[in-house]
Amino acid sequence: MGERQGRRNKVSSLVRKTGRTESARNQTPDFPYVVENGRPTHVVVPIDRYERLIKSEMAQRAIAQIEAGDDDFVDAADFARELAVERIVEARKAAGLTQKQLGAKLGIPQSQISRIERHPDRTTIRTLKRLAKALKVDVRAFL
Repeated sequence: MGERQGRRNKVSSLVRKTGRTESARNQTPDFPYVVENGRPTHVVVPIDRYERLIKSEMAQRAIAQIEAGDDDFVDAADFARELAVERIVEARKAAGLTQKQLGAKLGIPQSQISRIERHPDRTTIRTLKRLAKALKVDVRAFL
């Protein structure tokens, strides 16, 4: 018998089906658990119950972090706009174009290219598509 098979037999011999613990008598159903040295060490829980416990724990930690105020949170819309700004500027520079050159290619003034790079959220999708086509990138790269 291999080492792995031996461990499996040892663990399975430790699994016991018993009543609920005192603190959870009215909250949880009976689950098998592993006993080592006379003490329960692990509970065998169905996957769906385990996933709910994990999600609950994650939610509780997130709430605790928010309430503690230790983290700096960024508005999602502001963050998305900042990413778009970076991506548009990077795409223009990767194409080797100045704002003036890109404007000439699109038939719009350099000042509008500057505004688009600073505030892409105030730009129409049509203009963003034209910009993406001129820079030979997928418009989704900007969003």
